[in-house]
Amino acid sequence: MSEGKDIDSSSFASILAGVQKMRDSYEPVVPGKRPIERDLEPKTPSESTSNDSKYNSQARSIPTTVRSSSTSISGNRSTLTSHSASVVSNEISRPPEQTSNSRSHDRSGHHRRQGVQTYTSVQVANSQKGNPLLESPLMKQTPWTYNGQILSDYYINATLQVLFLSLKYHKLRPEYVWRRIEKLKGGSVTGGDSLVSDQALRVLLVVVDIDSPQEAIRHLLGICMKQDLSMVVAWSFEEAGNYLAYFKQNELATSKIASSIQGVKKGDYNLNIVSTLTSVRAVNKTDVAHLLANCKSFKNVVLQAALGDGLGDIPGLGDRKIQNLKAVFSEPFVFNKDYQDT
Repeated sequence: MSEGKDIDSSSFASILAGVQKMRDSYEPVVPGKRPIERDLEPKTPSESTSNDSKYNSQARSIPTTVRSSSTSISGNRSTLTSHSASVVSNEISRPPEQTSNSRSHDRSGHHRRQGVQTYTSVQVANSQKGNPLLESPLMKQTPWTYNGQILSDYYINATLQVLFLSLKYHKLRPEYVWRRIEKLKGGSVTGGDSLVSDQALRVLLVVVDIDSPQEAIRHLLGICMKQDLSMVVAWSFEEAGNYLAYFKQNELATSKIASSIQGVKKGDYNLNIVSTLTSVRAVNKTDVAHLLANCKSFKNVVLQAALGDGLGDIPGLGDRKIQNLKAVFSEPFVFNKDYQDT
């Protein structure tokens, strides 16, 4: 073996390179862990070649010491790495902590349903103690409780609050309604969010208990229009209590009200024709069956009724029914539209 090879194999840089190779072969790679920075880094090949002669004599004198020290360092690093791997494996195997955002039900019956924050009972302000409307028959059947936290007089839910006012009290203290409206602008409950009340329907429930209430009602109506309130007029305390009971019973019936206004569309064509023709005064289902049997289609029924030709021979149709059909199919489809030939 040549001298250059002996120097290269026993040089300090070569020993470090061997130690590094041993570490790479025995040290497990832990994902996500930053490797421990080493104080002694192997030099580049150019630096190793230029400095071989410099460290040659020192390497020959202490090769055994360097090897034993390197083995000790490698063993310590292997121990530290195995400890880090066990810590990482424990962190990975540990199940994530579960967090809960669910809210417990309030003891007072406060709960959330269909996106509307509501109570199981009507919340009544303490200022309404002794109000005769609470003794109305329907209010006796409707659960209600006093609540000192609400800003309105009667809290139905987060989308409906009611202010109460009697005209007799309004004549004595006309500034009272202004104070109540300003207080209600701060929100629905004490310390609550005012954004919720901006989306709520505020109702001013007025009880007429004076003579000649026209001027007072006109004045209150102007206030409601400017302050974005809806006014409901009751002519007795019993009627006012019934309104509150109706509010609570139908607080979540918006979809039902919409469907009742729209009606239910029948899918059968013949049923639709029967429903349409029986809406004409004095025309019944038997008359519709005779009309369809003779005219064969709804189009012919409309044309013959408008022209007044051919319907007199149908049994069951007298002059009155024929005139009603002709009036319905001949009058303008839209009453306030001017149908002129263009």
